[in-house]
Amino acid sequence: MESEYRIRVAAEFCVRGRAESQNGKLINLQLAMQQDAITSLIPCLSKPGEGVYVTASTIISLKTVVERLTAPFPQLNNIPVSALGLGPVTTGDIFKAHKLFLEGGTGNPLFATVLAFSVPLTRNASKLAETLGVKVISSAISVDHLHRQFEEYTNELRMEKQKTEAHDSAFSPCVLCILPKCVLNKEDPIVVGVYVLEGSVSVGTPLCVPNRAFINVGRVAWIEKDQQPVEDARQGEKVIIKIVSADPRTKQLMLGREFDVGDVLVSRLSKRSIYHFIIPS
Repeated sequence: MESEYRIRVAAEFCVRGRAESQNGKLINLQLAMQQDAITSLIPCLSKPGEGVYVTASTIISLKTVVERLTAPFPQLNNIPVSALGLGPVTTGDIFKAHKLFLEGGTGNPLFATVLAFSVPLTRNASKLAETLGVKVISSAISVDHLHRQFEEYTNELRMEKQKTEAHDSAFSPCVLCILPKCVLNKEDPIVVGVYVLEGSVSVGTPLCVPNRAFINVGRVAWIEKDQQPVEDARQGEKVIIKIVSADPRTKQLMLGREFDVGDVLVSRLSKRSIYHFIIPS
């Protein structure tokens, strides 16, 4: 496992750095203890992309944090952990957390989170996290404090979701097919020609990709038909749409990377049961 390998190498480097003047037996003993701690963490980990990314200052601290987060305690829910890090939160940690989140395919923003215990966040990592939409929660007080901060973040996301669902219910369902020969811009913003296969699409409609675990693509910023702006397009029409990120704090997905021209786009509504259309596979 990549997390295990990374921590093992970091631990070996750390131990050797602290014991350069000591004999090899002590180094080997310390490495064995570190390896035992790492091995004991593996059963605690969830599938990649189905948990948070946790990093701490030492192997022992990391072991304590992971065991505390993944075990149910009174008044606190257990937090699934899918990947581990050691030392300061760097751009590498942010890239890893973002990659695992996308590969997991759950679309749950909670899993695009780094929990950092008693380690600093580098400036470049902070900027990258903001760009990629990775949430970094840190604490040097206690593991319980880190846990409660995550619970607060969970509640914030729940409230945002309720507001979004209330807003999205105002839009009609639609199924759009991307026209392969009319891809004008692949990201930030996405500008493509589409064919309205079912329903109707209007300015402001939130779109997602059902074949990719309903990942959010963004919102329709404008619609153009026959070189003229229009407010909506109905079944059977071909139009050009501009799609922007639904959340300005996060980086928009890229056409050709996270989803393809062969994927259909559908309006994201509060209940998936509202889709009465047969979505092409």
